[in-house]
Amino acid sequence: MNLLVSTPRLSPNTGGQASKATPLGAVAKSPRRQGAPKKDCAMMAINYGNVYVAKIAFGANDMQTQKAFLEAEAFDGPSILICYSHCIAHGTT
Repeated sequence: MNLLVSTPRLSPNTGGQASKATPLGAVAKSPRRQGAPKKDCAMMAINYGNVYVAKIAFGANDMQTQKAFLEAEAFDGPSILICYSHCIAHGTT
């Protein structure tokens, strides 16, 4: 089983979106308890012991991204790729 997790590393509902119903100056609140650490999917998978885990950043190093995909596919067992992707709403392109 291969699993691909794509994340911009920030919650998608952090106030970057606005609709006609959003009051001017509204600030979205995180559903996560303030000060609580984010869950680390990679460490949770590593704790199983027989899982291939790779963390990559799309657009940072294409060869490393390709290598991680190929290694995950060739791994005899479950694999998880955690892919950090940029988001235009965060000011990166």
